[in-house]
Amino acid sequence: MIEGLKLTMTGEELRNRLDERVKHHERVVKHYKREAKRKPDPKVEYDCVLPEHLCEYEQEFHKWRAETLAYIREHVEGGEVYRLGPDDLEFGEILPQKPGMVEQDEFERENSIGFSMERIAKEIGGSSGGAYAIAEALAMGQEPQESAPHSKRRKPAKARG
Repeated sequence: MIEGLKLTMTGEELRNRLDERVKHHERVVKHYKREAKRKPDPKVEYDCVLPEHLCEYEQEFHKWRAETLAYIREHVEGGEVYRLGPDDLEFGEILPQKPGMVEQDEFERENSIGFSMERIAKEIGGSSGGAYAIAEALAMGQEPQESAPHSKRRKPAKARG
């Protein structure tokens, strides 16, 4: 009996899938090399160029992934059968890539508190965003209130001992 979800693949199938992922990461490395050198197009109003340090990070990350997956691919026996669990599938990037919308949705859910607070701050106070968005929104959204005697909080009395 097999416990949990396991996928069975031949070594050849596994090698082919790993090879696809290696090629993908190599293409991404090339993309970020071009992006690091690219200048904004003056004809396009919202042409954003990524900062060089971000491009370098992405290049290093995808280069490492390509090398890692290539190493694994070279050590897979073509004639063997492999039973892969969830961790194997994730690390080897064996499953099809998630669509961009699904990935974005997961990212937003994981970071929902930050996004929600910034959105709320912008709605309340027209904040420019950033680290002080909530403070700006609260400061702009509060109207001066007249102090009423019943609304003041008193300090607790110190215990005498």
